[in-house]
Amino acid sequence: MPNGHGHKEYGEHAYADHISSDCAHGCGCWMGSSRSGGPVGLDPGGACPKNPKDGILLGGEKDYEYVVTSRIDELSGRAYRAEQLLKAVEPGTIVLAQELAATKEELFKARQRLASIRRIAGEDAESSVETTASGS
Repeated sequence: MPNGHGHKEYGEHAYADHISSDCAHGCGCWMGSSRSGGPVGLDPGGACPKNPKDGILLGGEKDYEYVVTSRIDELSGRAYRAEQLLKAVEPGTIVLAQELAATKEELFKARQRLASIRRIAGEDAESSVETTASGS
């Protein structure tokens, strides 16, 4: 963590229960009904650098740096895990796409055979009707 500090936990931002509100801890974040914002790197819905759970601020920009660095580390970890999941899924997806294409081809051929059989069966039915009609 920044400046050699060990693990430190921070609580959430505190917003009033009306349409738009600044964080009560004074970190600069704000939350509205459809938008939110704050200093670069801070998540208005996440940890607040002015709300350490132990009640002790590190001072200066150290709390801000700690929260932002923690967020970057967490997001980097999530991105890495997502990449690993994607790599694990890709080969399976390719195989499934190949199987789907083969199945569609088999279905197309089966439909062609069925149409051919129906056409032959229809011709046979017509010729037997003609034979029966002319033979009577």
